[in-house]
Amino acid sequence: MKILVVMLLALVPTASRNVLWVLEGTSCDLPWQAALFKGDKFICGGTLVARNWVLTAAHCHVPGVLHTRPGPSSPHPNADASGSSFISVRLGGRGPKEPGGSEQRRLSSKVISHPRYDPATKDSDLMLVKLLLPVHINERVKPLPLATHCPVPGKTCQISGWGSTTSPEVNFPEDLHCAKVTIVPEEQCQRTYPSSITANMVCAGEHSSRADSCQGDSGGPLVCDGRLQGIVSWGPGICGDPQKPGVYVNICKYIRWIQDTIRRN
Repeated sequence: MKILVVMLLALVPTASRNVLWVLEGTSCDLPWQAALFKGDKFICGGTLVARNWVLTAAHCHVPGVLHTRPGPSSPHPNADASGSSFISVRLGGRGPKEPGGSEQRRLSSKVISHPRYDPATKDSDLMLVKLLLPVHINERVKPLPLATHCPVPGKTCQISGWGSTTSPEVNFPEDLHCAKVTIVPEEQCQRTYPSSITANMVCAGEHSSRADSCQGDSGGPLVCDGRLQGIVSWGPGICGDPQKPGVYVNICKYIRWIQDTIRRN
């Protein structure tokens, strides 16, 4: 389930394409999981963090594109902080397209990318989407609280999304899928991706099961101890490589910006 930009596949050695990795994951229901659309095209995952706010990745705000997880050098247009392009949000449903009785759909009224988002390095890759109308809170739709501290190496956390369950070939599931990953020490993450990891990023992966986020999971949550710890941001061209964990926005670095932005808007 990882999020990568299709352009990154060209950077992967040809030999790797002969290996089909099936990614660890099971069907699940999460009341905070959001699906973001441009028109009827699914573009990214997201997390409900308040009755009328969804948090996702800034690189998701590129019109007309299904987003994979870009690498740090992938060329992406900057997100439009003015919110001029509308996004529709679906909550409370299992499949990205199929309607359900518990589903709630909302249009965005405002899209606010982090002011320091860098599309070249993917630093500060987060964006808040304000819903035109607040959701109705119930057992199937409810916000996820933000992390209160930075991630602890070795901690087991959960990722979720409608991204591909195989790599490099893509197979998208009908239902929301969840998997367990482990927080990687910052030093190890920096060795894996030299000169690409900032203090605003955190790595997570799983050596034994190859659990990972993948194409179609961008913007989705990394949840630790029942709180939002990260956002799916970028990674290598093939999902599930035990030597190359996924890279997530380190939410603990942005708590004040998230809270201040919600309060001001």
